[in-house]
Amino acid sequence: MQSNLENAIKIVKNLPVEDLNELQEVIIKEQRAKQAKNGSNENVDDEIDRFKKSQVWLEENREEYMNEWVCLYGDKLIAHGKDALEVDRKAKDAGIEAPFLEHIVEEKYPFGGW
Repeated sequence: MQSNLENAIKIVKNLPVEDLNELQEVIIKEQRAKQAKNGSNENVDDEIDRFKKSQVWLEENREEYMNEWVCLYGDKLIAHGKDALEVDRKAKDAGIEAPFLEHIVEEKYPFGGW
């Protein structure tokens, strides 16, 4: 007899990408709600780990999202678009209280010389 988790995994593997994105938002929202209900606070190490994963994601995906705002939760893309307020709203709708937003723009380094 298969467990509920095993059945859920089989279903998830057959979902189209659009549904996976929506499912991801639901899962994050549920995790946040349960953490708040249990009074558990994530520790600083978890937050630092998530930030580092976000930085790696940004390096790997910069070109694909050029001139857009992205919201990340670790290495997971929660929302993206041209309008920062809309991306922020989508992140909060997904249950992220303090979203990590980044505006991806072409990096221009100033230089000087003689």
